[in-house]
Amino acid sequence: MNASTIIWIVVAIVVVLIIVGIIIAVGRRAAARKRERQREEAAQLRQQATESEHEVRAREAEAEKQRADAKLAKAEADARAAEAERQAADAEKLDSKAVEREEAVKAERLEHERKLQRADELDPDGPQNDGDSRHVADSPDDDTPEAGTQHDPRTDPFDDGDTGAPKH
Repeated sequence: MNASTIIWIVVAIVVVLIIVGIIIAVGRRAAARKRERQREEAAQLRQQATESEHEVRAREAEAEKQRADAKLAKAEADARAAEAERQAADAEKLDSKAVEREEAVKAERLEHERKLQRADELDPDGPQNDGDSRHVADSPDDDTPEAGTQHDPRTDPFDDGDTGAPKH
């Protein structure tokens, strides 16, 4: 091998090393640019996340407020329902007491009518003994006088005023 061949081989090796060095340098620069772009993109994403975090927290707070309002409304509705149930129970008790009172009054009315009838039966001067029917047994549904009350001749067009008692 001669000296010129060795020089050409050395020159070729140097050129190859320079080319490899250039390729490595360009690759590193490209990698550095890529890393810088990634850093910038990450910074943008962090900035967007920070901005959206405030919005998300505001939405979360609004959702929690709505949930609390809903719970409050449900509690108020439950309280109104409980009050309505209590009032319905009170009304039912009052109705039951009214029915009991009506039954007691009916029983008292019957007893009162029986006493009046018995008094009329025992009284020798009573209306049943002299043929005059002054006592009218009535039901609460019609417009006749109450049972055991005297008939009013002033309001009866068929009454001639004669009581049936002897005139003095």
